[in-house]
Amino acid sequence: MLRVMDAAGPEDQHTLRRHVVRTLALAWPMVLSRIGIVLMFSIDVVVLGRAGAEGLADYVLGLSINESLVGMTIGLMIGVPILVARAAGAGEDAAAGRIWRRGLGFGIAVGLVLALALQAAETIFIASGQDPELAARAARVTRIVAFSLPCIAAYNVSAALLEALHRPGAALVAIMIANVVRAGLNVTLVFGLGPIPPLGAIGCAIGGTLVFFGLAVGMSIYVWRFFPERARYGIETPGMAPPFATQVRLGLATGASFLFEAGAFTVVTLLAGRLGVLALAAHGVVFQFLALTFMLALGIAGATQVRVSNAWGRGDPHGMAMAGWTGLLLATLLVGAATLVYASFPATAIGVFTDDAAVVAAAVPVMLWMALATVFDGGQAVMNNACRGRGDVWFPAALHFGSYWLVLVPLAWALAFPLGQGLAGVYQAILIASVVALALLAARFRRLSRAEP
Repeated sequence: MLRVMDAAGPEDQHTLRRHVVRTLALAWPMVLSRIGIVLMFSIDVVVLGRAGAEGLADYVLGLSINESLVGMTIGLMIGVPILVARAAGAGEDAAAGRIWRRGLGFGIAVGLVLALALQAAETIFIASGQDPELAARAARVTRIVAFSLPCIAAYNVSAALLEALHRPGAALVAIMIANVVRAGLNVTLVFGLGPIPPLGAIGCAIGGTLVFFGLAVGMSIYVWRFFPERARYGIETPGMAPPFATQVRLGLATGASFLFEAGAFTVVTLLAGRLGVLALAAHGVVFQFLALTFMLALGIAGATQVRVSNAWGRGDPHGMAMAGWTGLLLATLLVGAATLVYASFPATAIGVFTDDAAVVAAAVPVMLWMALATVFDGGQAVMNNACRGRGDVWFPAALHFGSYWLVLVPLAWALAFPLGQGLAGVYQAILIASVVALALLAARFRRLSRAEP
């Protein structure tokens, strides 16, 4: 099983090379795991992109609200990796089991409540100005994928536990298997096979929910029964851990932060829907490149958060600073290299997801703006996680609210409609909001890293 260097090991040599090596050693399985999660949704877009613009638009709109709640749910669980990494850094290994159990129950409960609330999705879509027929079709998708929320929460808690313990391999293997299964289910359910009729976007919704259920059950069983170090980390007999209120407090702040960001992107999708079915389909394709490439940064951000938390647990302020800035450097270089490829060959890249000529033509002019936005969005994710690793959660949440709701949302509307930029204006707004978020979060981490733990 994949294992990286011990979380509690000393870091006496704070050279850039040492920090780059250790960050990459922890980050690469996290990067692949997060790409694997987004890839499941990208597979949906690839399959539906061959079924026509209408089915793709139904699915993109149907997932819009769900995606913001996925972000919030994962944010609510952030207390698990932060507290586990901090405990490991302090040599209190047995606390991990209790933290994991609490997170599992909390995540499932939150996911179920949100799944029930999403049954009213059609009302929300109509209130946002969507075409009534599109709203009705998209709401059918939303009602099904809503029940993936408790499953995503449960999977994330187990994956976050293992990543915080520098044992990310099982989560990576699970997500790779899930992608293969999901691809097969998508083709079967979207286009039909034998007695199974073609279900279009509804087929993707059903397949995705079943796969996430399998992930949740599989990862929980692995941690509970097959994780080789379950005794050391208190899985069988939980040790003492910080109060549940501390775990919830960290989660509430980060959940709010994720909701602010993801909720703003949901509004962006709703704005694209008001531009028409073609613009919505093009947005669904272009956003796959942003989301997939962002996972490079998010994997590095996760590793950065763990390493900052480890350093905090050791009482090592210089180590915290080096871990944070190294993460930002790596994310900028890797994301920049990937987006350069997309921006250089936009039509070829878009052709991977759809062969609809109209969708390709609508998406190509937006790719440059997407590429620029992704670089800064990835940077702000790393700085956000670095602040969280230091235990600072509410200030980044407030910064996210300002960057995304006071900058992104009104600017996207203004650029897309009154200023006539259309879908390109939406991505121009994402770029500006991401620059603001990165600047503010970097300044915040600089101040935190200079303070005593």
